[in-house]
Amino acid sequence: MFRHVLLFAGLALISWLMALGGIGWGGYFLWIALILLATIIIWRAGDFFSSAATYIQEKHDIPQSIKAAVIDAIASSFPEFCVAVIAVLMIGRAEVGISSIVGSALYNVLVIPAASGLVAASPMVISREVVWRDNIFYFGVVLLLGAILWIFPNEWGAGVALLFLLAYLGYVFLLHRDFKKSRNQEREANITEKIVDDEDDELELTSEKNAWFWILIMMIIMGGASHLLVESSLALGDMLGIDGVIMGFVVIAAGTSVPDTALSVISAKKGQYDAAVSNVFGSNIFDICVCLSIPILLALAMSGETTNINLPQTGLIWSLIGATLLAIFFFWSNNYTLTKIKAGMMGMLYLLIILVSFTF
Repeated sequence: MFRHVLLFAGLALISWLMALGGIGWGGYFLWIALILLATIIIWRAGDFFSSAATYIQEKHDIPQSIKAAVIDAIASSFPEFCVAVIAVLMIGRAEVGISSIVGSALYNVLVIPAASGLVAASPMVISREVVWRDNIFYFGVVLLLGAILWIFPNEWGAGVALLFLLAYLGYVFLLHRDFKKSRNQEREANITEKIVDDEDDELELTSEKNAWFWILIMMIIMGGASHLLVESSLALGDMLGIDGVIMGFVVIAAGTSVPDTALSVISAKKGQYDAAVSNVFGSNIFDICVCLSIPILLALAMSGETTNINLPQTGLIWSLIGATLLAIFFFWSNNYTLTKIKAGMMGMLYLLIILVSFTF
């Protein structure tokens, strides 16, 4: 990590000196280097965050599927939360936060299954529970987002935030019900997974208190890196003449989704296909329901005003709805098997949507 951080920090310094010297394209290199630097920091901090969260999960004997859908989702979605807070409270452009979360959800639902399917040793067979619980619930959340943007296109207040939070509480209730049903059956499997996972842990944790300490430190680091990512992306967009909403949908979304990709790819390599896919949908549900609602409530508590929304690029939402429907079909077809061909198709569709997004 430190080698790559120093590399991109050095490139950023050189680019800054070039820009000061009047070399026009030095500014472009500066912001690109800072975007890559922020992405790497988010990625590696997410790894440590995940290790600490996994330690807590094992301490409390939480099943793998629920751990992936909730604990990993929170661990990997914290950068999106930071971006949403920064967009609403610091730069006053809530639509940038919305577009980055929509872009992150699109990335998660297409790119992460594509990457997982391509690196998996065999076609990914996914359980019915993951497809019909996490995937369908997530699709309902996407429809809820689209409906709210249609009904409240200009401003969001406490009512909208509470709707999102209630939806997330419903998801947690559903998971808790499944947790009670599967606790005994998964106990032995969790012990086996613990032995495997411990071999790859990057942190030597000796207590739950130590794990919570690492979680707090990584939250602070990811928050700072997310701020750098947002500011650098918007600055690069200004230089290129690209609207901040599109930069959020493409660049910021990809940068904050790196932890999701890493977690799912690792799970796919280990043959934990349910974990790889559950993390995708659990993360997306958390992004939309929590990362969009809490900043609105914070803004309301701090200023007493609702959050203004200016998102004319409604095509972004339609692309997410269409991609989600396609993902449901791909996961359901062929006996709940994601083949490498379908994984490749999902990756190509993402690239196509990104190209089209610049015309919105």
